[in-house]
Amino acid sequence: MSYYTALIAAWNGATQPPTGVSGTALTGLTTANKIIAVNGWTVTGTIPTSAFFTGDAILDCINWTEFAALTATQQLNILTLCQSSSLRSGSASLTHILPGMLLAYFNNTGPTIVALTALAAAQVQPWWQVSVANGGGGLNGPVSQSDVTLAGLS
Repeated sequence: MSYYTALIAAWNGATQPPTGVSGTALTGLTTANKIIAVNGWTVTGTIPTSAFFTGDAILDCINWTEFAALTATQQLNILTLCQSSSLRSGSASLTHILPGMLLAYFNNTGPTIVALTALAAAQVQPWWQVSVANGGGGLNGPVSQSDVTLAGLS
């Protein structure tokens, strides 16, 4: 049942949708429509565990002064990587090439990392997918009738 704690609290909460969540309130809806509404809830302001960005979006975050201070090889590595159409990042992807390279090349408190963090945090995520610690449901998939039944909701 603890798996559904956030869902139960959000479903029965006086504040609809929960604070920090965008979407339709559940008040007065049928169970089926509540499920649809919950699955439509979104959260921004937290870094997704996994997200994909275009090379252009990454390049737009790179501070010129920091980039100019890199070696020619580092600059070429970034420019080559950013030619890809879809690059994986996110809090669970720090050991992957894009975030790993950026964290290695740029100061963690510098303008490039600050801009990249803001880009990631601006991603709109489904409520059910966001961790409970970040105001989401912490679920593995969209809410279903089965979830509602297992959580003891109606």
